[in-house]
Amino acid sequence: MNIELSLEDQRWDENSIAKIIEESAESVFAELKLKHDDVEIDFLCADDQEIRCLNKTYRGIDKPTNVLSFPAESYDDYEDEHDDDCECSCGHDCHCGECDCSDDEDCPPCLLGSVALAYETIEREAAEQDKTFENHLRHLVVHSVLHLLGYDHIEHEDAAKMEELEIRILKKMNISDPYQ
Repeated sequence: MNIELSLEDQRWDENSIAKIIEESAESVFAELKLKHDDVEIDFLCADDQEIRCLNKTYRGIDKPTNVLSFPAESYDDYEDEHDDDCECSCGHDCHCGECDCSDDEDCPPCLLGSVALAYETIEREAAEQDKTFENHLRHLVVHSVLHLLGYDHIEHEDAAKMEELEIRILKKMNISDPYQ
């Protein structure tokens, strides 16, 4: 998995945030038993003001939020649906495991999407919910990666499925149910 970080706020510690994001994202793929060697996710680690602008621009909501997810495309069923844009130079879709590239440079990563995180909101919510910043951040990364993979919580049934997955993934990271 290729994680691209853009740190727009000095409070984000590049080394710790990179580790948290990578471990959390990989946990999602492991739980769903999805191949992720050739996947790229871009993370913007910003402040409330920047997230507020993004939220207003893309969702029409003029306030900051903890995390925003921007899927590169819709993945109704990631395991079965493969995009031609993700085809490797060897002629195979690398997601299906048929890639026979001899050199990793021959296989460009497939952009799954982008995630934007707001430092102040995450910090405030963690304190209000009596959680550590790191554990709340891990939950938000899991949540956002699931969104990039096509999960949502608009309908009650979908929300229940997504929350159950989040709880199961976080439990494997020794993080208690974030919805209690």
